[in-house]
Amino acid sequence: MTKTITLSKSTTSTKKNSNKRAKDPNAPKRYRTGYILFSVEKRDEIKNENPGLSAKEIISELGAQWKAADAATKQRFQKLSDNEKAEYEEKMAAYKSEKNDKESAKENQKKKKSSKKDEVMENGHDDSMED
Repeated sequence: MTKTITLSKSTTSTKKNSNKRAKDPNAPKRYRTGYILFSVEKRDEIKNENPGLSAKEIISELGAQWKAADAATKQRFQKLSDNEKAEYEEKMAAYKSEKNDKESAKENQKKKKSSKKDEVMENGHDDSMED
């Protein structure tokens, strides 16, 4: 006697359904914090000094160095971050105004189309089609 084993597929989706808005690829990238700028500068230095460290260990070492850093070092990276933030805010303002301009242009086109439809409905025929 042989047994037949049937495998059933799960009906639940493995994809996460998120309610997040899709990120616009044309939007400016966010500025980097002082810690991130510090990490970018020091990462290679730590890698060269300790070639056997894993990525997790490098991050731990960066965190320890940041915590132990003096106020002048932190302030230097914070100033760099503040400069990036100001740049980001300028780009974001320009991006938002450009986006609003495009949206208002689309709305105007929709209004023109809907007013034309209303006109056709009132007249009973489309004057633009006549020769």
